Amino acid sequence: MIQKNILMGLFIFIGQLFFAQNNEQPKIDSLTKIEVVNSICNSLTNNYVFPDKAKVMSDFLKQQTQNNIFSSITDPNQFANEIQKTLRSVNKDNHLRIEYNPRLEKDIIKFLDNKKGSNAILADQIKKDEKQNFYFKKLEILPSNMGYIEFTNFAIPSPSTRKTVHSAMQFISHTDGLIIDLRNNFGGNGKMSEEILSYFFPVKTYTGKTYNRIENKWTDSYVENKKEITNGLKLKMPLYILISNRTFSAAESFAYTLQSIKKAVIIGNTSRGGAHATRSFGIGNGFVAFIPYLRGENVTTKTDWEGVGVIPDIKTEDNNCILTAQNHFLNQKLLTEKDENEKRKINWQINFNKSKSSAVVINVTEATRFTGQFSEFEVTLSGNQLMFRDTNQKSNEPRKAIAITANLFQIDTDYQVEFITDSNDICNTIKMYWDDGYVETIDRTK
Repeated sequence: MIQKNILMGLFIFIGQLFFAQNNEQPKIDSLTKIEVVNSICNSLTNNYVFPDKAKVMSDFLKQQTQNNIFSSITDPNQFANEIQKTLRSVNKDNHLRIEYNPRLEKDIIKFLDNKKGSNAILADQIKKDEKQNFYFKKLEILPSNMGYIEFTNFAIPSPSTRKTVHSAMQFISHTDGLIIDLRNNFGGNGKMSEEILSYFFPVKTYTGKTYNRIENKWTDSYVENKKEITNGLKLKMPLYILISNRTFSAAESFAYTLQSIKKAVIIGNTSRGGAHATRSFGIGNGFVAFIPYLRGENVTTKTDWEGVGVIPDIKTEDNNCILTAQNHFLNQKLLTEKDENEKRKINWQINFNKSKSSAVVINVTEATRFTGQFSEFEVTLSGNQLMFRDTNQKSNEPRKAIAITANLFQIDTDYQVEFITDSNDICNTIKMYWDDGYVETIDRTK
């Protein structure tokens, strides 16, 4: 089963990521170009996920060849790029690729030729994945006990891969919420996407069906938490998936599946829109075609994200994604929290997060109302900037007060200060808030 999945997905991105290009730059003649075009058209006709679109692409490519648009090209890499452009001009499919890569073509033949050859290629690829830590880049526990995981590809399933994945999942297993960052995830192995998904499905769940053009059949799709994969670990915390216009392929599938059955909130920008699984084919003469052959029909949407992308539930720019996820989680948590001290702690963290991207501007007239002495705390103006200092700590310089609202300010990471005004708009009192829920009210002394 693993080898079958490797055959389907192993070569999706290896042209760029895993296999060196041949350094030689031979020239390509007209006869070879005709052979390559005919071979590509045959592969499209026999394997492309939509037969009608395969015919349109093949007919157009042959016609363009007859029109001699490739006649002046002698560089094989340029020829591959021009064919790819030609095909995509009539069918914009970001998964469809043509490469000149003799080394890769030989590896494909070796992979398909015998079990020994496929095992050697598989083992080599797993070693390369291992050197990348199976693409796991960051694990962190954020404030308010929220987990954060970033990985940039879905590696090939193997005992080593699963061990790393499981360690990551164990690390965040006691958090109250989880962010999975796929903003820089370009896809990878679909089987691994399903295995990571399975941690979040306590029971076997039907997610839709897939059509395999090569086998010409539909197959029901399920996500299941198998003990041999997850060691029985089942994660039930609220889930947030971060995506961007770089998110692609298997990463989109991961987000789309969770979104469609309402198991996660998707945050960021619309993804690239590559839904169809790809298989690589040796075309001959050193050329390789990456042809989409598999498509899905989601149980909820009755379609997929091809050409459209995964559309986020909350749209925001890259630099706001993490804070947006944190504050959505905290606001939801606030709705059910009964303990008043815990509510203050949650509110403090929400306001602290807001201070990181605050666009609130306080003019000098408004800020002047807040200046003065409040017990040991001194409030002053430096130009247009409100400053706050604890006079009991003589060594400390005044610190900037960052406006969260018109009267609530963040002072570094230490505390928040709220200026309370009376009916005459005069400020004689401040409230100070700490992240542990403690609140102190202090009157003006000067």
